[in-house]
Amino acid sequence: MSKSRVYTQDDGSKVSFEFGADQKLIGIKKDGNSLDPQTLEFENLQDGDDALNAYNVNKFGGNVAAYEEIIDVDTDILISQHEREEKKETNGQFVEEDFDSPAPIAYNTGSNVGDYERDERKKYIFFGKKVKSDIMAYPVDIDPSQDHFKITRYRYARPDVNQSKPPRKEDLVPPFGLARINVAGDGVRGSKQLGSIILPMPKATDVNGVEWGKSDLTTSGLAALGLARGMSLGGRLTGKTDLQRMIDMNAGTGGGGGGTQLFGVEQRGLPDFFNRTRQFGQARMAQSISQFAGNRFGVDLDADTFLARTGGQVLNPNSEMLFQGPVIRDFSFKFLMFARSEDEGKEIRKIIRFLKLGMAPKFRNTVFLETPDIFTLEYKNGKSDKDQMKTVNRFNPGGLALTTMNVDYAPNGYWSAYQDSQPVQLTMELNFTELRPIYQQDQDITPEDSVGY
Repeated sequence: MSKSRVYTQDDGSKVSFEFGADQKLIGIKKDGNSLDPQTLEFENLQDGDDALNAYNVNKFGGNVAAYEEIIDVDTDILISQHEREEKKETNGQFVEEDFDSPAPIAYNTGSNVGDYERDERKKYIFFGKKVKSDIMAYPVDIDPSQDHFKITRYRYARPDVNQSKPPRKEDLVPPFGLARINVAGDGVRGSKQLGSIILPMPKATDVNGVEWGKSDLTTSGLAALGLARGMSLGGRLTGKTDLQRMIDMNAGTGGGGGGTQLFGVEQRGLPDFFNRTRQFGQARMAQSISQFAGNRFGVDLDADTFLARTGGQVLNPNSEMLFQGPVIRDFSFKFLMFARSEDEGKEIRKIIRFLKLGMAPKFRNTVFLETPDIFTLEYKNGKSDKDQMKTVNRFNPGGLALTTMNVDYAPNGYWSAYQDSQPVQLTMELNFTELRPIYQQDQDITPEDSVGY
């Protein structure tokens, strides 16, 4: 560990900066006392010129030509530390706060958004361009300690070719221990926040679904299925685990119990074997007779029609419902927004523009377009990441796409505006679609006293 020289502040206080062996900032002391990283005072000092100067001197010494404009921080470690240490402030990444720029309305005196600023009002560097991450709110005096809805915008990222995976926990290098990290499905959400919006609670509903479909198999189909199953060694060659095979055998579906399997149907005893064989031959004969007769007279005569009209029976379709895949969820929200002041009107316009920018594709050239930004959604009661509400559903942590946005500037059917032409009221409808399905592993890691995803 190394320590910088002492910097005298405008109020006469003495501040020094501490750096680890990897030359990253690990602490700030004021008048000999360590500052809480969760305080705004810590952030102001961290993002100031003194911290940047101390960082460069510690890393490069007198080589001024090598000095950097931002403090180098390992983003993955910061994120894991933030989650592990009860969401302590870790915003040292890619930042150089511009305190000379005007604050958004949501931060003005009288706003209750407060400490959200510490997490999100910062500048990130993308390809040499600084991008401001703001937090906006409607109404401007909304109290985040009450139930509210949070929308966060992220840059789209692709760490893997297959993003349809649930999150998992990995054992990081001690002393970090078990910590959730961005993998697969959660990795679609980029690590760079581009801003957030705090809104009142909307109508909260969630619909979870999976697709099941009807499957029919005639005797011939069952015979083919039985042959295919035998060729796959009971499913071993098609991905079935030993545990699954054992469960199937114990349930009597895997050919256990000493029986033999013919035409996909478990047989128990020689008499039943010959009986099933005879029935299979009869079914095949009915299909052949009806096909021949139909072709002879140029009509479509199927086996079921032949059997029903001549004997009052049909071939057993052996119908059952089979799982076919997950359903990706959609969510719709509607907000009625009143501009109670000029400042609130400006904030509403800022929110609308922010969402439109996020959902718009990026033109790269005449051949390629880049994916729009994506969003995360949260029902919250408080300012920290721990304060997600347990009484309503959660949203996929891998992110959601804003697919449609409908703003009605005259919801009453006629134009009504202030002197600056700001509509007195408007409605904003947002439709989001999750980027991947919700798996059982996702539901399993939610708090037991919550409703889950």
